[in-house]
Amino acid sequence: MSSSKNHLKTISRRGLLLAPLALAACGFTPIYGRGSAAEALNGKILLGDVDDRLTFEFYEQLENRLGRANAPLFQLDVTLSIASKGLAIAQDNAITRYNLTGEARFALTRLADDTKVLEDRIRAFTAYSATASAYATQVSKRDAERRLAISLADQIAIRLASSAESFGL
Repeated sequence: MSSSKNHLKTISRRGLLLAPLALAACGFTPIYGRGSAAEALNGKILLGDVDDRLTFEFYEQLENRLGRANAPLFQLDVTLSIASKGLAIAQDNAITRYNLTGEARFALTRLADDTKVLEDRIRAFTAYSATASAYATQVSKRDAERRLAISLADQIAIRLASSAESFGL
């Protein structure tokens, strides 16, 4: 019994060591790997102006993912919109749950020739609960908006990274 357990451990260890080779053989390459187009994109995207709290949180997350533009080759223009919809209504007609739906329309423009290299839109949603306290409800709403901004920024960063090879880097 002990011998078969040791044999299985050996097989498992070998499998873990050989897994990267198997992935490389099938053509898999990490999106953020050394020498990748996504890595070359780091620090090359100039972000737009911040005009409110939500935009700040959105751009802060994008900058964390894409790096601060030190030698920008591209300009990213984003239009954020958020819609709120009451979902749960109590017996006294008070709304107790809200859904927030966010949309980000974005365009990535090459600065050298002012050509749009990518244009798209993404969506995300989240929710928050309203409580008897107006302050607690406001804090919940702000937190939900922050989560939404981070989700939208992450989706854009992934979209840019996955398309980076087509930008001519």
